[in-house]
Amino acid sequence: MDSVTTITSWEQAFESHRIPETRAIEKQLRTSATRDKEKLRSLVGGSYRDLLATADLIVALDTRTRTAEDHLSSISHACRPPEQDASPSSPSVDKVILAQLQLLQRCATTSTVLLRQRKALQCARLLVVSRLLAKSVSDQEVASKPLEFLRNKIGHIRRQLLRQVDATLISPHSQSPDLLEALSSYSLVTNASSADALSHLFQLRLEKLQRHLDTTSGSNAVIGEGLRYQVASLQTFKSLIGRPLTEAVANLQKRPILAEPVFRDMESLNLDRLWVLIPSDIQSFVPYFKRTVLSPDEIKAKLEAWSRDACAALTGALKKHLSNLRDVDRVLELRKELYSILLPLYFSTPARNEIQQQIKTALNGRLDNLLRSQVTQLETIITKLLNAGNKKTRYHSLWDSELAHSGVNSSGGRFAQQVKAHHSGYHEALVKASRSLNKWITSIKATEDLFEQLSRVRWRDMVEEPDEEDEEEALQIIKDLSQTDSDGYKKTLKSSLDSALETYSSTITKAATEAETANTGTEGVTMLLRSIRMTSSALQEGFSGSTNFSSIGKVVVKLHETLAAATIAKLTASTEEAGKKPGQTVTSLPENMPSPRAFLVLQKLCEIMFDIGGTDIWSRPAVGRVKDHCRARIFASEHRSWYMENAFDEAYLLQALKTTSSSDEKPNADALQHAKAAAEYWTRTKLLFGPLA
Repeated sequence: MDSVTTITSWEQAFESHRIPETRAIEKQLRTSATRDKEKLRSLVGGSYRDLLATADLIVALDTRTRTAEDHLSSISHACRPPEQDASPSSPSVDKVILAQLQLLQRCATTSTVLLRQRKALQCARLLVVSRLLAKSVSDQEVASKPLEFLRNKIGHIRRQLLRQVDATLISPHSQSPDLLEALSSYSLVTNASSADALSHLFQLRLEKLQRHLDTTSGSNAVIGEGLRYQVASLQTFKSLIGRPLTEAVANLQKRPILAEPVFRDMESLNLDRLWVLIPSDIQSFVPYFKRTVLSPDEIKAKLEAWSRDACAALTGALKKHLSNLRDVDRVLELRKELYSILLPLYFSTPARNEIQQQIKTALNGRLDNLLRSQVTQLETIITKLLNAGNKKTRYHSLWDSELAHSGVNSSGGRFAQQVKAHHSGYHEALVKASRSLNKWITSIKATEDLFEQLSRVRWRDMVEEPDEEDEEEALQIIKDLSQTDSDGYKKTLKSSLDSALETYSSTITKAATEAETANTGTEGVTMLLRSIRMTSSALQEGFSGSTNFSSIGKVVVKLHETLAAATIAKLTASTEEAGKKPGQTVTSLPENMPSPRAFLVLQKLCEIMFDIGGTDIWSRPAVGRVKDHCRARIFASEHRSWYMENAFDEAYLLQALKTTSSSDEKPNADALQHAKAAAEYWTRTKLLFGPLA
């Protein structure tokens, strides 16, 4: 039969194959069936023999097991304690005392082990039992020395346990189950109620916070850790007060202490043998605690009271630390750090409003003081400027022989410095004060930028997700931190700045008045003008929207008048007292050329102006006042002959001393011709008279 062909029924065999093939298939099938029967018979026989061998082995093992059990039973029977007398007679007093001492010793040893394993609650329970045993033995007035030794040992363990409990209570990393166990242990050891234990926790946390904040190395980290500890403590109190603490205390009263399975199963106590010798009042002792159920209002009041004490300590340390901060940016950095700690836990923290308000008050108060102090530095700078003006500085001539004959490599810097000194009235003290002023203006601008950056802080990402009823409060907090506080800081800075600028104006006015009345010469006036120029230009450039120096302008005009009067007085003294007498003329001059006398007048005037203030002080208004005074003096009929010799001199001097505000009389034909020629000659020669040009 083909191995590939598969026959599913006998009809298929007759339909698909011929008769001889069908017979061959039948024969093949019968042979295969016979072979399979033989294989099956061999397999069954082998398995049956293996089964019989396994059964024999099981019977042998069972016999050996029974023999071993009988042997163990005989050993146990031989080792059992002697039979106790079943009569109801009570044990002797000595046995009872000895058993209690033995149990007391075992309690002390076991408590030490439990304390080492940080199982505070079990240790506290054994200490309660130890106290009862010690009292029971002491009533018998026997075994005083062993009892005293055990009492001292129990007292030492008790102190160690209380220290361990306190360490757990003050640790900010302790979880609620650990804290509840520590509070229960404290109540057991000290016979305190749950309210007393909670008060102990409050006191420990407050003292821990105060010790932390009282450290001499005050820093942002110390204040931040103090706030974090306060917030964590409030959340811990919130999770403990009420039902959790009540249930923890109630669990201590469910059954007698020695009836607890954990103690009955302790081999170190050996209660199985000592149980019958322990007094029944100790066997059935259940600790009692005074239960105080607090209402929600009482809980809130307790938390707020603790928070007030903690806030007082935190605020005191914060103010002390803030007093050491001299920069606004450091205060704002501390502000951001504190709010970054408070806001993520804000709405889940009891008494949150008081904490936030205390922090805000301390920070804003310090910022206000710093802003006012920073702004009032302007008064100190102005005072230095005015004092610097009292120091007289002389400038070397640009044609000084030492400077002129020195090499370029060695004196190029000196020459440039002298040019700068002549041009701008360089004064070392004034320059230093001016640098201080520029530095102050830069610091004010930097402070304004810091306040602008407050609105860019994403406080919303820091605030804890509020409930629906707290949504408005969250929005208000974000608005206060990003906008209200920033606007308040800017307003304080602006008001302080306006006040400082007003003080600046009044100080300058007062200094100008004193300079006029003191009659100290032109040196003080010129230095005061330089001070005004340096300060007013810098302040107007830095605070264009806050400056209004109209009074300063009036002061400058008065100072220019003083300088002009002093200049003309010196010119008069050098010309009318030392010059040639009127009427003395020189030889005839070319046409349309001033006389040496007129030329010399202008030259002396420039020398006097340079001697008084250098080139920097003679601004256009100042030169105008000098020209007005000089024109009024030299063109007076009684003084005219000291300064000019002919009509062209008059026209030339009039052209040199002409100002935009001066009004000329209508000249006649000759005077008009002289005026035109004088104007042309002045145009060619005015650069010889630098300040007047």
